[in-house]
Amino acid sequence: MPAPPRFDGCDVVETLHAGAISELYRGVQRPLGRPVLIKAIGASILPSSPFAASLEREARLLAELDHPNIVEVYDFVRKDDRMWMVLEHVDGWTLSEVLSRVGRLPQEAATAVALEVARALAHAHEKGISHRDVQPRNIVLSRRGEVKLVNFSVASTERLETAPELLDGGASYAGPSYMSPEQILGEPPDPRSDLFSLGVVLYEMLAGERPFKAPDERNEALRIRSEPPPPLGRRVSGLLPALERVVLRCLEKMPSDRFDNAAELCEALEGPARELSSLHTQRALLNALTRAGLVAVETKSKAPERVLSAAPRVRPLGFARAAWPLLALCALLAVGIAGVQLAARRDRESGGQAGRTKLELVPQNVAYLRVVAEPWAHVIINGQQVDTTPFARSIPLPAGLHYVRLEHPQAATERRTIKLAPGETVLLDVRMKLTGPLPSAEPPKPRLGPDAGVEDDSP
Repeated sequence: MPAPPRFDGCDVVETLHAGAISELYRGVQRPLGRPVLIKAIGASILPSSPFAASLEREARLLAELDHPNIVEVYDFVRKDDRMWMVLEHVDGWTLSEVLSRVGRLPQEAATAVALEVARALAHAHEKGISHRDVQPRNIVLSRRGEVKLVNFSVASTERLETAPELLDGGASYAGPSYMSPEQILGEPPDPRSDLFSLGVVLYEMLAGERPFKAPDERNEALRIRSEPPPPLGRRVSGLLPALERVVLRCLEKMPSDRFDNAAELCEALEGPARELSSLHTQRALLNALTRAGLVAVETKSKAPERVLSAAPRVRPLGFARAAWPLLALCALLAVGIAGVQLAARRDRESGGQAGRTKLELVPQNVAYLRVVAEPWAHVIINGQQVDTTPFARSIPLPAGLHYVRLEHPQAATERRTIKLAPGETVLLDVRMKLTGPLPSAEPPKPRLGPDAGVEDDSP
């Protein structure tokens, strides 16, 4: 077996891939001793070749990006007839390797992975870079519960010429399986194509197979372009309706029908993540990797928080030092209560509506209400407009009885009475009965704050 090539400043530990166009090695960077990945052009490729230019192009794109969910480039070297870049090494597995082992992921883990990838795409899109190859083998899950988006070899940007073809010589090509309809048709790059690809990945994580899977590439491409995805709820028991709506919107055929950008997708995913207790994405992913047998179960002496974040050690305080913050807090609370009482008295004296108070931002005995309405609706609670769907944020409310009204200019008003228990999260899912054509494809911006319309909505 021939000896691996030498790279200045790095020792090669293992050959991961040796193709005609590109080579990939696991190594150690000297003198730091940190593990790295070395991506180089093949020995038969000249530095003047367009494929060599693609490697430099990928390095330049990665150098523009700085995000915890995107693999980091440490160095780029051109020497004699060799060219390589030194990348961050992520100790873990590709998402395709994990799915081949477990079949599918729990909802909380799949949502956590999708949310982290969406955050990576939001950062790249802000820099004017579209990934164009979002698929499971380009998503790496680390042993610490991190998610990294890798392989920007076919990424597009207006600042650099498009790569001639896949740098890996087909090694990372998975056919049209994760392509958007516009990519299959060869249309110009659009960041919303990445959202379609991520929708396919999320569907696969939840269902265990791709939504447009077919016996061959031609038929799969045809299904992507013309057929709707099979209902996800029939394949995943107990699937959150809000999560299914996110997936289906990502898989819309027309880019204009998807989320406007990756940042909007992040916001839409945060709602299901909150309901599934997977906003702490590392913990949700670690739990899934542990159940898959890829990560050892933490012992009682090693709490999961030590893996996720290092809490500062607190030195014990004497009684006097510990007591004065409590006394100060009590004084502030007394002042705050007096201020609230004074404000309430002034409000009554100013002729405000009797018995009418605005929704508390952080109510006591808090509960949460999430509202999903198709195609969209203004959400009015206890007479106060608080949000506009289709995907309303989790609305904190005091536990108890609340009167909800959903309004749309082309639909009959829907009314609901909701009773919330402390700590409970209730999902209200309503389809508005339209009486005429939609005046606009998008809902108007919600009117929030003190100027929002307030009407009496008591029964």
